[in-house]
Amino acid sequence: MKSALKRPTASVALTSAVLAATPLWAQEQEDDIIQLDDIIVTGTGLPTEVFDSPSSVTVVDAGEIREIPPASVANLLSDVPGVQVSENDLDRIRIRGEDSQRVAILLDGQRLSDHNRYGTPLLVSPTDIERIEIVRGPSSVVSGNRAIGGVVNIITKRGADKPVEVSGTAGYIGSNDGYRAAASIAGTFNDFDYRLSYSKLDLNDRETTNGDLVPSSSEEHGVLGFVGYRFGNSYVGLRAQDFDASTEVFTGSPDAQINLPKRDLRKYSAFYEGEDLTPWMSMLKFSAYTQKVDRVFDSEFTSSGGPVTTIVNAGSDDEQTTSGFVATANFEFAPGHRSVIGLEYDDDRLETTKTSDITIIPPFGPPSQISVPSFTDAEIRTASIFGQHEATFGDFVATVGARYYSVESDLNERTVNGFPLPDASNSDDRWLGSIGAVYNLSDDAILRANISQGYTFPSLSELYLSTSAGGQVINGNPNLKPETATNYEIGARVDRGNFVLDTAIFYTEAKDYITTVADPVNPVELIYDNVESADSWGIEIAAEVDPGWGGVRPYVIVSNVTREFTYSNGFSTKDSGTPEWTGTLGVRSDWQTASLTGTWDMFLRGESAAELRDENGNIVDSGTATGTNPTSGWTTLNFRGSVDLTENALLTLELNNILDRSYRANDQIPAAGRNINLFVTATF
Repeated sequence: MKSALKRPTASVALTSAVLAATPLWAQEQEDDIIQLDDIIVTGTGLPTEVFDSPSSVTVVDAGEIREIPPASVANLLSDVPGVQVSENDLDRIRIRGEDSQRVAILLDGQRLSDHNRYGTPLLVSPTDIERIEIVRGPSSVVSGNRAIGGVVNIITKRGADKPVEVSGTAGYIGSNDGYRAAASIAGTFNDFDYRLSYSKLDLNDRETTNGDLVPSSSEEHGVLGFVGYRFGNSYVGLRAQDFDASTEVFTGSPDAQINLPKRDLRKYSAFYEGEDLTPWMSMLKFSAYTQKVDRVFDSEFTSSGGPVTTIVNAGSDDEQTTSGFVATANFEFAPGHRSVIGLEYDDDRLETTKTSDITIIPPFGPPSQISVPSFTDAEIRTASIFGQHEATFGDFVATVGARYYSVESDLNERTVNGFPLPDASNSDDRWLGSIGAVYNLSDDAILRANISQGYTFPSLSELYLSTSAGGQVINGNPNLKPETATNYEIGARVDRGNFVLDTAIFYTEAKDYITTVADPVNPVELIYDNVESADSWGIEIAAEVDPGWGGVRPYVIVSNVTREFTYSNGFSTKDSGTPEWTGTLGVRSDWQTASLTGTWDMFLRGESAAELRDENGNIVDSGTATGTNPTSGWTTLNFRGSVDLTENALLTLELNNILDRSYRANDQIPAAGRNINLFVTATF
């Protein structure tokens, strides 16, 4: 039997003994001891049980992923406190109200970067994921650049426990009348292990209560290969990933068309892991990678001002290449003391060709056209060294860490209409720190506290590019400063078997936020500038209890976030576009018949209303491609379940928005109406 708190408490995971338990009700009841014993590294850089972590962490592990229909990566993260997934085009993650460009996305511990203004999309199939580690709140000491809102580390699958394991997944996704299919072969021969997988997604336009969103279709397919070799206390491996995605963006207006026909990732990496290499070195890790993202963006916007019609066609063809490495070493020089030191480097280069065609159609006479092509070659090189130390004094555990950043960015080439523009550069050097503490009240209860800092260096788009969106030109600013944040939080965890609680209270100060303002050189255009600060505070609660109702367990997952923006003109507002309340309330259990076993989960999910005000106090659009700000609060009734059809076959299903409500979640396109996700996975 599995706890609903596996997500909110950062992996209240089934142990291998529970997973292998004979499916008899009495035996499952006896084994159903909720445990916070998953090991996580992302939070502190040191292998630490979730229960003892000073940070707000969550793990979605393999056991939980198995029981969630793999419609999308967003589906795996839907009940993590403080996390929202934007599904306007490609899935992107917000944490504690911070936009996705302020959330670090790691794939197998290596950074995925994206230099558009919307943040890094999740370019991986959910069927390839072994587990996901999430850190909520600034975490740039351990996890590096862009970790102001938090960190999401997606860990892909490796080999299998037997020489040959063949697995297949196929399912229907009702929200878009589409499907996902995947197949893999994996295994272990002596000291070698391997995996080769293929996945495909094909979605039609989203079907809402009020009709289809046209266009909003998408496709993706991916290939993932892995081979590893173990010798002594060491393990080496190679990974290769080829992931292609395309999507049509629903804008809600026939005069606005956005198409993303290409967002492709090619990633190759190699790693080394060594354990207990010396009496004082418990772990040594090194990984190197190279990846390329090809992105094509097309848009067309039509406006009619009196008798004149203007059509703006904007296109962008980007090639982003990133190479880097991460090296860490864990030491235990004395009892009760653990340390980690690390070195990280990456070189991020973007070459982009943009076109902007403006057609003016007068009431009389032929139309006129202006074409403005441009080319940009720019890069960012980031080097950092970090360390973290943990000391145990009886029931008290303290951690302290620091990271030094050295960042250099250069505009290597920029031409507009064939004319070269002056080169530009930007750089930054600074120290960041963190400190944490855990006090063990008893074997089943702890108090924790944490102070941590976050850091986001401006993207290449914000520094050097000129982009067109919605007919509006936005210019880069090479003089931007990095965004920074400091987070203060206290929390508690309780694990008493039949009652589990994980809660945190936090306060975050962020400054030098980058946003767009009127360009002083050309006021009809916009430019990026550091003009905002933001204070965020709130509480996250995840709790589950087994009251003795025959295995039925009520649970609650709730987050409260208040964000106050202060603009450069001094105007402050708590209308930040972030819902103050988000959460899930439900009951769940395992079930059994004479020949079948499974799980069920009936729950309410929702969020409160939200609106965004600009520096003049006016309510503005939330930034989505569709509906306008403010958004109304909403609640949906949903069901999730699983059935073990045979020893080798599993059926998972979801009934979403059962009452067929019409609503639009914050920063998303209008939600799907009543729909079902139905998947079958077979493994042999």
